[in-house]
Amino acid sequence: MGKGDTYKTIKLILGLIVLSSSLLFAKIPSLQEIDNMPKSISKDYYIWRFISQPSTTKEEAKEAYSQIKRANYQLKKAIRKKLGYVPTKEAKAPRDPNNYIIYPEVASKKSKKYLKNLYKKIKKRGQYSDVLKVMASNYPFKELSNVSPKTACYIFNRSKSKYRKRYFNHSLPIELLTALANEKQFNQMVFKTVTTHKLQKLKKSLLDTPITDALNFKTTFLLGINAIEFNKIDKAIEYIKKAKEKATHQSEYDQSDFWLYLLTKKREYLDNLLESPQVNLYTLKARDIANMPYQEVITPNLGFHLVRYFDPYNPIDWEKIKIDMKNHPETIEVQADNYKSYITEGVYTYLKEKASDYQEQYFPMPYFDAMFGKDKKRIALLYAIGRQESRFVPASVSPSFALGMMQIMPFLIRHLSKERGENIDLDDMFNPYIAIDYANQHLDYLNRFLYHPLFIAYAYNGGIGFTKRTIKSQHLFKRGKYEPYLSMELIDYAESKEYGKKVLANYVIYLNLLGIPTKISTLLNSLDKPLETDKFR
Repeated sequence: MGKGDTYKTIKLILGLIVLSSSLLFAKIPSLQEIDNMPKSISKDYYIWRFISQPSTTKEEAKEAYSQIKRANYQLKKAIRKKLGYVPTKEAKAPRDPNNYIIYPEVASKKSKKYLKNLYKKIKKRGQYSDVLKVMASNYPFKELSNVSPKTACYIFNRSKSKYRKRYFNHSLPIELLTALANEKQFNQMVFKTVTTHKLQKLKKSLLDTPITDALNFKTTFLLGINAIEFNKIDKAIEYIKKAKEKATHQSEYDQSDFWLYLLTKKREYLDNLLESPQVNLYTLKARDIANMPYQEVITPNLGFHLVRYFDPYNPIDWEKIKIDMKNHPETIEVQADNYKSYITEGVYTYLKEKASDYQEQYFPMPYFDAMFGKDKKRIALLYAIGRQESRFVPASVSPSFALGMMQIMPFLIRHLSKERGENIDLDDMFNPYIAIDYANQHLDYLNRFLYHPLFIAYAYNGGIGFTKRTIKSQHLFKRGKYEPYLSMELIDYAESKEYGKKVLANYVIYLNLLGIPTKISTLLNSLDKPLETDKFR
């Protein structure tokens, strides 16, 4: 064994010692310990676990719940099971007793006859309901003009997809379209319309949408994508140029420039992409077009030393760092050097990248010893996902309580542990070695059906059911002038849409770092070839 191998072994042993000492005493915190935690998503996670214990009293549960930052599904379910109801943090304004409340998603499931009868009953009682006024009508789409634009957006957005396809696939009158475009909720309405192929009449009417201050970058850009679908290229260019004016992040400028280059072939847009400091789908493809090498990225090679006063596998310690970053942004660069150790490599690179305002692109490869025995493509995929999920911070907790470096949901952790015959605590996911092992197990399952990293990324984030439905759609990932980019912009789950692009770009960089020369164009060009990408088509 050489000196390098010995050093790696020492790092592994020391790392496992720290991990073991951190997780050996993992337990659900007491109410007093929860009281002392800073308000954060991680605190919410421990409140959820505390409430879910059979031994927790109703009074204790109520006290803990009063300290939450955000009430997600799991928290509401747990407190409802414990108390029989969900406490409200603030007293709501008195509700108009004459306003009959029925949610559009509920009304969507009812028959027209039921809705008509219900509407008659409430009117006899002297009550009213804008939702029923629209949804009980023989012509719900026409009735949208008779409620406020805000209510019209609300009903459209919260109706079930099947209901929208059945009743709302009509052209919007220009007067209503103009009124809707001034409503904030119209942003969601545009997304749900443009990404639903069976709303062609409604989609086409969006070509006349006026650009207002209420429309954000994503909506304005998506109106451009919608125009491309109808081959209205001049209109698409107009919308995407307007979107670029609304951009606030480098990735949005890159997305706009990429599409403007595709549509106009003007060199200025390609040059903008070549000068961008970011590594993403659009800048990598631009470099392929220009036959240029990819941007240089930073992959630290850090030594081992213990970081004082910080447990890298404790979510609350990580929350304190984030709070400190927010309160003292001017000290982030200095803070980063405090975590310059391989055991805290994720924290170090997270801070360094943020300190550079993301002008420097870090692609760390931490816990490489956990990759032993895996082929390089799997290693690249694990790193690509880990970088996107948590920036390799082991103690990460998401708002939905996805846990650890690989951000695995509690229900999936339980399923995977059952498959392995293991009985682990959820906190074990803060051990990066366990997190990588469980993520690898999940990827084994996804690889039975999906072979392309983009589709695997969709499934890792949005689920295999969503991914199967997406790639089996008749209008997506087929041959076409602007494919596969057009399909990638039309994914109907916003989070997975962006997630997939980022993981794909990460994957290409990591393959190259691992000694497998790869161009993103090669992967993009295979998306319309089912035998190379998935088992579903």
